[in-house]
Amino acid sequence: MIDTDRLFIRDVRPTDADAFFDFMQREDYWRNLPIDPPTRASMQTLIERRLSEQTATPRVLYILAAVDKATDKVVGEAILRVTNLRHRNGEVGWAVAWHQTGKNLGTEIGRAMIRFGFDQLDLHRISARCRVGNTASQRIMTKLGMQYEGIAREDVNARDEWWSSSQWSILRGDSARP
Repeated sequence: MIDTDRLFIRDVRPTDADAFFDFMQREDYWRNLPIDPPTRASMQTLIERRLSEQTATPRVLYILAAVDKATDKVVGEAILRVTNLRHRNGEVGWAVAWHQTGKNLGTEIGRAMIRFGFDQLDLHRISARCRVGNTASQRIMTKLGMQYEGIAREDVNARDEWWSSSQWSILRGDSARP
């Protein structure tokens, strides 16, 4: 679907379940996400949901596999959700397998998803959020040319704890656009 320097970003396939589980089960993946630690059963349900989302009309959710071109292995996930069709708003996200961190793959995924949102889906505004204190994600948002908008106080309840979110965005016309 999307080709970058080092990655193919494509729809999730049924055979991706083990690869996703391998990196999503680690605490460094889910610690800053409002999800419960995945199990094999929850991963299978997640994959099935991703497969059904691929046929939605209109398609408003793209949760994709980021695949290393050199090894043909899933090394992360790429997310773009159209949050409002009328106002042409979307939200992006990314994750990178623990053994691939530090290689700027998160930035490469984020850049690809922003381009996809603006160029293919004709979005006007793309936002991203992360848990306050998630400096790795905030660093990526800065590299992507996103502007910091502020903090949404205690807007997420995850694992019986209220979290605040750091909000960022980029507009189609921004000069820093990837």
